[in-house]
Amino acid sequence: MTKDVFTEAVRRSEKKLYIAAFSVVANTEDARDAVADAIAYAWEHLGELRDDGKIDAWLLKITYSEAKNIRRRNRHYEDIDELSEAFSYETDHSELVFFDILSRARLDEKTHRIFMLYFLYGYTLPEIAELTGDNLNTVKSKYYRALRKMADMKGLL
Repeated sequence: MTKDVFTEAVRRSEKKLYIAAFSVVANTEDARDAVADAIAYAWEHLGELRDDGKIDAWLLKITYSEAKNIRRRNRHYEDIDELSEAFSYETDHSELVFFDILSRARLDEKTHRIFMLYFLYGYTLPEIAELTGDNLNTVKSKYYRALRKMADMKGLL
């Protein structure tokens, strides 16, 4: 993979990576650090990426890992409203609404990742199963169980 292709992939995914990191650390500065650390790690380990077509999922996986490391170290949380302030210059806030729904649903980490890959990145459930290494039936079960949970939550949707 060339530097230009990598740069374009990062540019295309940067906001989604930030939202994913924020969903773990709940702090704008820590989320920015997690994304920066993830991008640096990805660049250094680019040779480990076996399929260039899966770079989005690979970057997301690295970002989650970096965000969890930061959360373990810092344990500092701020108000979720700062996420919308960080993107106040943008007109499309649909991804922020999606993030708000996910954070109020309190999904486990695997289910949260499934929703991020499905709704933010547009992967299908079979593709998510392949990307995560999980059984397709497990992915479907987690996805539909979470949808039922969210449908039953008052004021969520």
